[in-house]
Amino acid sequence: MKSFINRTSRYFKNHHVGLLLIRVGTGLVFFMHGWSKVSNIPGVEGMFLHMGLGAGTGIFIAWLEVIGGLALILGIATRFFAAAFAIEMLVAIFVTGGIGAGYHPHELELYLMLVSGGIALSGSGRYALFSLECAECGGWLCEDHYKK
Repeated sequence: MKSFINRTSRYFKNHHVGLLLIRVGTGLVFFMHGWSKVSNIPGVEGMFLHMGLGAGTGIFIAWLEVIGGLALILGIATRFFAAAFAIEMLVAIFVTGGIGAGYHPHELELYLMLVSGGIALSGSGRYALFSLECAECGGWLCEDHYKK
């Protein structure tokens, strides 16, 4: 039984597929939320103005979520968009009441902030179109990345 468990667990050990699944799931959530915002720009702008955010913020956030969601799914500039999403969710938590409002009103934002932060720190993995990160050092646009 122990050898079966060891063989099976080794078969499922693939960090790159795990990152791909996390990227695709997170990217889909951001893309779908962004698409609903893009489909109703006047309402989104009104909501953001009501929250005290400047004009144009709603349009920026809507397109960030659409473009960034697709980028996460495809693995394009993954760390950049994941970091932007983590910051966006942190701001969303504080704009909508902060920690004082409790956990339940912010559980999606908190989850997306933490997952986006994890993606920003982990990178895109092997299955990405253009990750901008060096597999050796983790740097963006590293010259060693392009010599191979």
